[in-house]
Amino acid sequence: MTWLTTQRSFFLAHRLLSTVGLGGFGIRFTVQFNLFAGSIVGLAGPDQLSMLQDIQAQGQLGCFLLTELQAGVLSGLIVETTAKYDKTTQEFVLHTPSDKAAKNWISQGFTAELGVVIADLEVNGKSHGPHPFFVRLRDDRGRLLEGIRIEDMGIKTVANDLDNARVWFDQVRLPHSALLNRFCEVDADTGGYLQKGDERMRIEVIGQRLLTGRQCIAEAALLSCQVLHLRTEEYAKTKVCNGLAGEVPLASMPQLKAVFEASYRELGVMLGYVAAVEAELAACLRAGAIPSTELVDKISVAKIRAIAVALERAHALRLEVGSYALLHGTGFELMDMLLCCKFAEGDSRILQMKLARDRLKKVKKDGVFGTLGQLFGEDRIEALAALRLALKLKPAGRDLHKLDKVMTENWREVYALSELIEERIIRNTPPKEFLEGHAVDRLMPADIAFHAGWKEQVTK
Repeated sequence: MTWLTTQRSFFLAHRLLSTVGLGGFGIRFTVQFNLFAGSIVGLAGPDQLSMLQDIQAQGQLGCFLLTELQAGVLSGLIVETTAKYDKTTQEFVLHTPSDKAAKNWISQGFTAELGVVIADLEVNGKSHGPHPFFVRLRDDRGRLLEGIRIEDMGIKTVANDLDNARVWFDQVRLPHSALLNRFCEVDADTGGYLQKGDERMRIEVIGQRLLTGRQCIAEAALLSCQVLHLRTEEYAKTKVCNGLAGEVPLASMPQLKAVFEASYRELGVMLGYVAAVEAELAACLRAGAIPSTELVDKISVAKIRAIAVALERAHALRLEVGSYALLHGTGFELMDMLLCCKFAEGDSRILQMKLARDRLKKVKKDGVFGTLGQLFGEDRIEALAALRLALKLKPAGRDLHKLDKVMTENWREVYALSELIEERIIRNTPPKEFLEGHAVDRLMPADIAFHAGWKEQVTK
């Protein structure tokens, strides 16, 4: 299988899964093959990669342990879990220093046997920041290993076929080989920290699978929403209503026709955009390169806007189609999965704040006069919004308390600036089409029934 085929198949598989019901299985799929196995592919050294064949052959489940209780989707990325190197035993000691550092909402984490955990690496008393470690969670009989505690997050409004967990580590010892060492390693004898190549370990490197995840989520949200509309439209064509001049199909009602027209138009724009971004990202993956800042922003915009459009259009459709939206098997019962998409792989609000922050940095770099010059360009509205917000923030300087107060008072302006940036990036990205085309007109009825005690059958 060529790299081109591999990349296309990876994204295509996520899209096709979303067209047969955006549910827990799709999340399991992306956790296993993107977040878990993908992290090993991207971060493991050559000698470590062979483990993937054994994992696949044994059918072992994995998870990705990054998000922490007090550093969730609305708090940004903070890693307080520690991995201290003990050179006397040549082991890493993995530890959760407090409840707020517990790994949180870990998909497939309750049943996973293996995991990639992100922890702050400490060597000889010095912190080297977040690093990835391969960790075994359960023994061959499915029992949790010593020092590992896992709690189920409970019953959710949707996707209860997926388990989500909170995970603690209490002085868990990992072998020297646990550190995924494509970009760095720790000398077993001296405990010296060694960087490999020019690329240093940092969150942009660790977070590569978050980028592919964001892209997959954006595509899944759009395709599932599109299929929901196609299915609902077919129903509306056969649903008879009483009009002033006699019987007419529901699909001819002006308010519903307006929803379909607006939805297909807006979904079409976003599908063209995310297809273009996927092409850029796939090329980057084939080259084994770290995505550029511009591409990272495009992926962020794909996630922000694709999910926002899917949520808005699905909700608009539900408001106008009547009691059909209450029936099981129509797809409307899965709408909370779109909300899940908004939170997963980086909350959309956090991504918006990053876009706005980076734009304000540009104002600082260009200066007031440089930014004023941009007021005569194509993006003058964005430049003006960025300048106004920068001037409001300037008196706070580096005083975090003052800055927090000003940001709180002007939070609407922060998101408004991000929206202008998003519009500019979409406008400047020529659209493309997916290989399979846009009109995938299938959606299998969802099976949301579940055995509430199924997790109790998992050996703890």
